[in-house]
Parts: sequence; structure tokens; C-alpha cells
Amino acid sequence: MVSGSGDGGFDSGVVCSIQASECSIQATEGSIQALRVRFRRRRVRFRRRRVRFKRRRVRFDRYASISVGNASLTRLGRVSVALIRQKRRFAGISSLIGGDVSFESVLLEAHASLRLAPQIAEARAQRLDLDTAVLQYQNQKLVQKLEAQKVECIALENKFCQLKEKQQPYDETLAVVNEAWEQLADGLESCSICTKDSMSSGRDAKTQSITEDGALYSPVDAFLSRLSETVTAIDDLWYKKDGLQATVLKAIPEDGSCRQKLSTDLQKEVRNLRVALGDLHLKHKSLATELQCHRDTDAKNKAELKRLRVELESTVAELEESNCKLAALKTDRDAAKGAFFPVLNFANKPVAVDVAKDKQKDLQDMESSIKELLDQASHRLLELQHLHEDRIGILKQLSDLQNTLKDVKGISSSQAYVLLRNELAKSKVDLVQYQALFEKLQVVTGRLRRITLPGGKKEMNIKNDLLDGLHRNSVLADFRITELETEIQKQISERNLIETRLGEASKEPGRKGIIAEFKALVSSFPEDMGNMQSQLSTYKGTASDIHSLRADVQSLSTVLDRKAKELETLSARSADQVAEMQKLQAVVCDLKESDLELKLILEMYRRESTDSRDVLEARDSEYKAWACVQSLKSSLDEHNLELRVKTAIEAEAGSQQRLAAAEAEIADLRQKLEVSKSIFSIRTLPPFTGGKVQALSDILKSKHEENEAYLSEIESIGQAYDDDMQTQNQHLMQQITERDDYNIKLVLEGVRARQLHDALLMENDSMQKAIQRTRESVDFYDMKAARIEDQFKMCSDQVQKLAEDRFQSLATLENTQKKLLDVRKSSPQLRESLERSQSKVEKSRVGLAGLQIDLEKERFDKKRLEEELEIVRRKVSRLKSQMDGSSVVEKLQQELREYREILKCSICLDRPKEARHEYEGVCGIA
Repeated sequence: MVSGSGDGGFDSGVVCSIQASECSIQATEGSIQALRVRFRRRRVRFRRRRVRFKRRRVRFDRYASISVGNASLTRLGRVSVALIRQKRRFAGISSLIGGDVSFESVLLEAHASLRLAPQIAEARAQRLDLDTAVLQYQNQKLVQKLEAQKVECIALENKFCQLKEKQQPYDETLAVVNEAWEQLADGLESCSICTKDSMSSGRDAKTQSITEDGALYSPVDAFLSRLSETVTAIDDLWYKKDGLQATVLKAIPEDGSCRQKLSTDLQKEVRNLRVALGDLHLKHKSLATELQCHRDTDAKNKAELKRLRVELESTVAELEESNCKLAALKTDRDAAKGAFFPVLNFANKPVAVDVAKDKQKDLQDMESSIKELLDQASHRLLELQHLHEDRIGILKQLSDLQNTLKDVKGISSSQAYVLLRNELAKSKVDLVQYQALFEKLQVVTGRLRRITLPGGKKEMNIKNDLLDGLHRNSVLADFRITELETEIQKQISERNLIETRLGEASKEPGRKGIIAEFKALVSSFPEDMGNMQSQLSTYKGTASDIHSLRADVQSLSTVLDRKAKELETLSARSADQVAEMQKLQAVVCDLKESDLELKLILEMYRRESTDSRDVLEARDSEYKAWACVQSLKSSLDEHNLELRVKTAIEAEAGSQQRLAAAEAEIADLRQKLEVSKSIFSIRTLPPFTGGKVQALSDILKSKHEENEAYLSEIESIGQAYDDDMQTQNQHLMQQITERDDYNIKLVLEGVRARQLHDALLMENDSMQKAIQRTRESVDFYDMKAARIEDQFKMCSDQVQKLAEDRFQSLATLENTQKKLLDVRKSSPQLRESLERSQSKVEKSRVGLAGLQIDLEKERFDKKRLEEELEIVRRKVSRLKSQMDGSSVVEKLQQELREYREILKCSICLDRPKEARHEYEGVCGIA
């Protein structure tokens, strides 16, 4: 109890401290995983945005170059078409009027208007280049920030892996401590149940008052009150134990030196154990203080992590706002481009459509992946729930088996135990009956001895009464002949010896020899009695020692059984932990492979081509790979389930083996009982059969007749014997009968003492063997205790390492805080730059609007000037036609002459031109 309570306090403190450290580590792991997921998502989003921006930039450059060329071409085409139309009009007017006007002035004006177009396009391109440069600079800054965050994430991941590696030995110690804690809880419950009865009434009243007011106390107060009660109970048990030990030491006789030595050794061991428990309590207190410090540091780290999370969320919100602003700037820029260049509007429409399609595809992919992950998570949760339920069922079965093995009441109320108890009771009753019969037979044999001696009529009457009693006993013993035939052989031999002695005594002529023999027997009886008493005292001492040794053996056997069970449970849990470690390693390998696959997929997406076929093929291969991974995971889960089922089957087989061993032990005990019954049956006398009784009756009748003849002869010869001699003889006969009875009792006690001595020798040998085994087990447990101390030292070293790692983590947190401060400092600069860019964009919009207005005004002025020029040209042509009418007529007459000469034949110069003149070279009408 003492060691259990000490170990319980120490283990409870260690368990609480380790659980607190586990909770802190799990919290840090959760925060790190959340940060990792957020950084990954941001990384993916930024990469996608960067790819989209690059694509848009390339498309914009292409469309810009194409739009500039198209704009210039369209303008040249429009100008050329307008010039052709003006030329046709001018030609028609000239043909109608007959005037000749030059077209060079019109071409010069058109060329002058075309020269201004590239200058305007260059100015607009410069403005667009400035906007793209600003955006590129902002994107570069964001990329640098993301790279810094990636480096921090990698450092955090490395620290997380180191913490996991350092936590692995803690998991093993946790398993051991949990087992010890469960055992201590069971022990405390049993001890509390046992000590409730031994508690005083006043203490009961106190506990009742506490339980009545228990609703007002917190669970911590209840736990402390329970601890105080257990401590007081343990102290009471210690005092009771010390008092019992003192009383036992006083009651021990002087001859029990071995027991005194054992008691002194046990006292020394108990003192050493108490000293060790005190040291353990001191260590527990120091560890509790250290763990409290670690908890405080963990709480500080959690608060700092929460603050960092809030800051990260604020930075993420700012980045999203900046991204929204950039998107708005891009839309404004696209709108400005579409408003200025008509061709750009037609070129930008497919870009917007592509962007929308890409966004939709990304959203669909994300939704599908999220659904798949949710399905996997739900399946995993269901599997974990089923496995947890299976584990709970197996644990319940194990607890039921342990309770049944530990339940003394259930074992005592079982059928096998009740049957054994009944059989033992019956065997005891039979033994008592057989002992009574044996004593009666011995009394009868003593009386048969007396029958041969001379006596009076009273003796004859006594003989007749004895014969009648023998007949009655024989009639009653006929019913048990079949069971007691084997046990009467020894007594038959003794009876034969008595009969031979009686025959020899009857053949002798006188009684002097018989009286001398009786005197010798009487004189030898005291010495034999002294010897028998000394042997009985020695046998009693050995029996008491054997009882104490049996109690020690039982205690040691219980301790050994308990330790064996602990070893079995530890081995089973270690096997489970090894299996879980293997599973975790397999999961880690799978995760690493999945990370590599995801990296390869990302590289493929980076280097993917613009063809839709390659994208579809890559997606199909990715889906196939995910399907393979899921199938492999399902197969792994099935394999793990099979392993757990195998372990459960093995545990059931072990329990069945234990039950078979228990049944074999019960069979051995039954065999021993039967052997003991046979031994006791052998040592009892059989009843007389009918034939033997008749023969004995005939012998007795002949003996009676002979006795009557002897008596008649003695009466005729020995009338000299007086009544005094008869009285003396009667006194002597009474003394002899008393001595015979006493001798018979001594013989019986000697036989029993010999049997006990043999049994005690056998038990002593078995006890020595058991003691050797216990010593070996004690040595083994000493080695195990040394190993546990080494493990405790290792755990303390690991705790120190964890403290150093935490200091390092604090330093890294300070660095991250500094970086966050730098980010906060740079965030207002970014805001200012965004505001400047927005102001520049607004100014550029205002300038663009003004330029558009100026361009429209210029176009309107140009149209008016062209109309005025046309009116003036018409007026000038009219005036020239009026002033130079004669010159125009002469020119027209000359042109008519030229046309006529063209139409005349080139050979004869008189006739009109025909096809025949050209091919034949002969004048004539065809």
C-alpha cells in the first residue's frame, strides 16, 4: 500500500505534467499546421495570379502592337478611300465643267494628318508602360515578402519535425505511466472500499458532512479531500501494521530464529522502501515545479501565437485589399484602352472571357478537390470511430476478464469452487468418522488382551457386552465394506500379532511372566511419553513455521502473478505502440510521396502548354494518381485492421490458455484430494465380513471354554489367593487399561506427526524452490528498476532539451515579431504608393478625357475646314471655267482629234479601226 500510494502520487504528477506538455505541443502543432495551410493557399493563389498577370501582359503586348498597326492601317485605308472618292468627284466635276485642277494639295493635307497619328499612339503607349512598371514593382515586392514567409514556414516545419522526434520517447513513457496510473486507480478504489469499514465513526460523520455539502465544492476540492482521506487511511494502516508486527514479534518463541531473521530483513526492506518513497516524493515535487514553469511558458507562447495569428490575418486582409485594388486598376486600364482604341475593345473581349473561364475552371477544381477531401475526411472519421469502438469493446472484455480473475466472491460462488468445498467437507466428515472407528477398534483390541487374564463374573459380563457391541458394529460396518477393504490391511496384521501373543500367553503355565512383561511395559511408558511429547513440540513448532512460510509463499505468488500480468500488459501495449509507430511511419511516407507528387504536378502546371489537350491529359493522369493513392490508403487501413484483429485473437488465445491452465490446476487439486482420500482410507480398519465374524466367534467360544476350564482348575488349585489380591489386580488392571489407552493415543499422535513431518518436508522443499524463484524474480525486478531509473534520467535530459528548444522558439518568435514590425512599417509605405498610383490613375483619366475632348474638337474643325475647302474649290473652278472657256473648248477639240486619230486605221489612215486590220495587216471591211 505504501509503495502503491507513493508511486501513485509520483505517477499522477508525471502524467499531469506530460499531458500538459502534450496539450501545449498539440496546440503549437495545430497553429503551425494552420499557418502552413494558409501560407500554401496564399502561395498557390499568388502563383496563379502571377501566371495570369504574365499571360495578360503577353496578350496585352501582342494586342497593343497589333492594335497600333491596325489603327494606322485603318486610318490610311480610310484616308485613301476618301481621296479616291474625292478624286472621282473631282474627275466628274472636271468632266462636267471641263476644268483641270491638281490633286497634290489634297494629298499633302492627308499626309500631314497621318503624321500626327504615331505621335499620339507613342504618348499613349508610354503612359501604359508606366502603369505596367508600377504594377511590376509592386508584384516584385509581394514576391519578396512571400519568399520571406516561405523561409519562415520552412524553419517552423523543421522545428516541428524536431519536436516530433523529441516527443517519441515521451509517448513511450506516457504509455508506461498510463498503465501505472490505471493500476494505481484500481488499487486506490479497492483500498478505499477496504478502508471505509475500518474508518472511525467521527471520520464517517465528517465525510458525510463533506458529501452533503459536496455540491458547493469544486472537483479540485473533492479530489484533494479524497487524497487526504487516502493519506490518512494509509497512515492508519501503517500504524496498525507496526502494532501487529510488534505483537507478532512478542508472540514468536525463542526457537523461531529463522522467522526473527526474516522479520528483521523485512523491516529493513520496508524502511528502505519508505526512504525511497520519500526521495521519489521530493523528485515529484521538483518535477511539478519545473512542469508548472513549462506550463507558464507554454501559456505565454500560446498568447504570442494568437497575437501573431491576428497580425497575420490583418496582413492577409491588407494583401487582399491590395489585390482588389490592383484588379480595379487593371479593369480601369483595360477600360481606358478600350475607350481610346476601338480595335483594343474587340481584342480585350476574348481576354476577359479567357480570364472568366480560367477563374471558373479554378473554382471548379477547387470545389472538386474540397469535396474529395471532405469525403476522405468523413471516411477516415468513420473508420476511426469504428476502430475506437472496437478498441473500447476489447478493453471492456479485458477489464471483465481481469475483474473475474480478481473477483474472490465470484470465484467462491462458482460451481467448481462450491463442488470442491462440498467434497472437502465430506472428506473431513469421513475422516472424523474413520478416526472414531479406528479408536473404537483399538479399544476393542485392548479389551481382548484383558480377556485372557483371570477375572470374575464381572469380567465375563464385560466380555459378553463387548461381544454384543462387536456384533452390532460389524452389522453397521457391513454397509462400508466395499470402501474400507484396502485400509484395514495394516490393522489386520496388527490383529494377527495380538492373536499370536494371546495364544502364546494362553500356552504358558503361569502368570508371573505376563505380570513382568506388563511391569516392563508400564516402566517404559513414561520414557516413550516424554519422547513423544518432545517430538510433538518440535512438530508443532515446525508446523507453525510452515504456516508462516505458506503465508509468505502465497503473498510472493500473488506478487509474482501481478508482476506477470503487468509484464503481459506492458508487452501488449508495447506491441500496440510499435504497430502504431509503424502505421505513423507509413502515413508519413505516404504524405511525403503525396508532397512529391504535388510538387511534380505544380511543376507540370508551371510548364504546361496552352493546348487544352495537354491540360486534359494532365488532369486525367492526376485523377488516376489520386484514385491509386486512395486505393493504397484503403488497403493500408484494411491491413491495419487485420493486424489489430490478429492481436485481439492472440489475446483471446492467451486468455484461453490461462483458463486451460486454471482448469488443469483444478484437476490436479482434485487428484490430490482423491489421493488424500485413498491414503486416509488405507489407514482405517475394514469391518468384519460374515465368514470372518463366524470364525472369530467360534474361536472366541473355544477360548471361552478353555478359559472356563482354566478357571475351574485355578479355583481348585489356587484357593490361597485372597480378596486383597483380587482388589490389587483390579487396580492394576484399571491402571493398565488407562496406560493402554494413553499409549494408543500416543501411537496415533506419533503416526500423525510422522505424516505431518513428511508433508512438511515436501512443502519445505517446494518452498525452497519457490524462494529461489522469488529471489530470481527479485533480481530481475531490481534490474528492471535500474532500467526505469535510467529511463527517468533520459526523460529529465529530454525535458532539459525541450526547455532549450523552447528558448530557441522564443528567440525565433522574437525574430518573427521583428519581421512583423518591419512588415507593419512597410505597409503604410505600400498604402502611400497605392494612393499615389490611384491619384496618378485619376489624373491620367482626367488627361485622357481632356485629350478625347480636344480630339473631337479637332475632328469637328477639320470637317468644317474640308467643307469650306470644297466650297472654295468649287467657286474657283467656276471662276476659272468662266474666265478660260475658250481655252477649254480648244483643248476639248484637240482631245477629240486625238481620239479620232486613235480610232482610225494605222495603215490606210482613212477607214475606222477593225480587228481584221490588226491580225491580217490588210485594209478592207470584214
